[in-house]
Amino acid sequence: MTYTKIQWGIIFFVFCVEAILLRFSSLSILYSKKEIIFILIFFSFLGLVYTFYHKFRPDMRIISLVQSTSILLAYCPLMLGFSYLGATANQPFVDSFLASIDSFFAIYTPSIVFWFKNNERWQTVFSFIYNTYGFQFPFIIIYFSYRREIIPLQRFLMQFMIATPMTILLSIFYPAAGPYVWYGYTPSIELANALKHLLQLRHYFVDISTIDGIITIPSFHSVMALIFIYTFRHQRRIIFIPMLILNILMIFSCLPIGEHYFADILAAIPVFLLTLGIESFIFKAVKNPK
Repeated sequence: MTYTKIQWGIIFFVFCVEAILLRFSSLSILYSKKEIIFILIFFSFLGLVYTFYHKFRPDMRIISLVQSTSILLAYCPLMLGFSYLGATANQPFVDSFLASIDSFFAIYTPSIVFWFKNNERWQTVFSFIYNTYGFQFPFIIIYFSYRREIIPLQRFLMQFMIATPMTILLSIFYPAAGPYVWYGYTPSIELANALKHLLQLRHYFVDISTIDGIITIPSFHSVMALIFIYTFRHQRRIIFIPMLILNILMIFSCLPIGEHYFADILAAIPVFLLTLGIESFIFKAVKNPK
């Protein structure tokens, strides 16, 4: 069995489980029909491109690009749905515990946040670094597809597919409102919206047309930053070193820009290591990972 078949199998399984959970859930979902239609049209377009380059003009680079993009775009909404459903579990917030861990390491998040807010230039720089998170996914897909390095790309996608539900499960059982709530300061607009959506979910309602990220612990930016670094470990130094520096800085940016607890970043390490262990086991068990 190939990695691609396993990945689509995971997507189908998650879809079925979520459909069942939503059927018996009290969660009310508000969504835009236009966005759903657009998504269906876009996936139909990807299907046509894949068929053309698979059947009529074989090109492994395009096939890999389309396959990987389709898997990523199909999986992400399902994981968002999983996180929304999980938030309705209404587990007690663990902010006091996270703040105590920060205190143990002598880290006071508000002082870091306000230093950056008072230094606009650095705030802009690290906001840009923090937001490279979303752009690194297409970069990885394009880079490895162009180089025809299919196995590293498939392993990256599998690691992402393992790390995401693991992170969400932790956030379900150990939710946190965030340092801005615990310490009582005004967060950025984006984080205020994220808190608003989290509280909506705890009342069994969500508007998915305006939703922001709701995961606090562990920091998923930090988990993925470690995976990004790991993915490029065997690439040329001219590629690896910039990716290493960028993602180390992105991990740090989770404090002033993502406004995470330091404990959220620490929690990313075991998630990352466990992800690698599970993916490595699957890789060794699969005879043809392509």
